[in-house]
Amino acid sequence: MSWLRKLYTLSGMLAGVFLMLICLLIVAQILARQFGSMIPSTDEFAAYCMAASGFLALPYALMRGAHIRVELLFRILPRRCLFAVEVLGNIVGLVIAAYLAWYCALFVLESYQFKEVSSGLLPIPMWLPQLPMVLGTAILVIAMTERLVLVCMGRRFEDETPGVMSE
Repeated sequence: MSWLRKLYTLSGMLAGVFLMLICLLIVAQILARQFGSMIPSTDEFAAYCMAASGFLALPYALMRGAHIRVELLFRILPRRCLFAVEVLGNIVGLVIAAYLAWYCALFVLESYQFKEVSSGLLPIPMWLPQLPMVLGTAILVIAMTERLVLVCMGRRFEDETPGVMSE
């Protein structure tokens, strides 16, 4: 399933691009203020980029093992219970991710249908900055499903070496 790993990595890279956009927007606004000007809606665009970055980073963080887990629980449980707890935890995580993806999609669809626009200086259709939210949660559902399948097969989902890109 290496194409899925590439999808999660692409999602993480997009999250990084949105973080860089935040930096560029802030620097541009600072420079504009130094010259007595301003760039309209920079705060708004930075907020959109932050939300996009957060949601798009979810599947990549799962692949890299960066989500918070209660490791202490795994250390005190008997070995024969670990598999059941791991599978149950994955099912709960998958259900939460699917619920989130479903309602994010409905939220974006509603914004599109009602032609919502931002309230800032630039009227931006709200479904555009909300779209990465749906994309990130949908990819998270795929990642959680893959994780559940691999755990059931007795294999590890997370990359072995944090911080090192796997081929």
